[in-house]
Amino acid sequence: MDVIIRTVSKAIFPFILLLGVFIIFHGHLTPGGSFPGAAITISGIALIIISYSLKKAERIINEENAHKIEAIVALILALIVIYEPVFRNYIKYGTRLFELWSAQQILFLNLLGGAMAATALLLIIFLMVKE
Repeated sequence: MDVIIRTVSKAIFPFILLLGVFIIFHGHLTPGGSFPGAAITISGIALIIISYSLKKAERIINEENAHKIEAIVALILALIVIYEPVFRNYIKYGTRLFELWSAQQILFLNLLGGAMAATALLLIIFLMVKE
């Protein structure tokens, strides 16, 4: 690719990641959430794959690590869903102003869902690029 494309993609890559993570973190309060934030985050990695190469993107995260992350996140997500009544007792509402734990365990589910969607989309992009 051209030097201009590589320079611009290197410059906007952190902002794309930041926007995706921001949407994942605020998905329990605003429109958006796990999947849109993950799609934006992975589009930044896809931009690096397109502008540089697959080897440069695999320095950020490779396919083997993505499989491991997906398995760990799936296990944690299953444990949270199974033991949700236990976790509910530990997350209490505050009594003073600004002490409310907003949306209780939905934030954790959004974060894990975002990680799960991001790794799934990343694996799809790796599969498409390698073919």
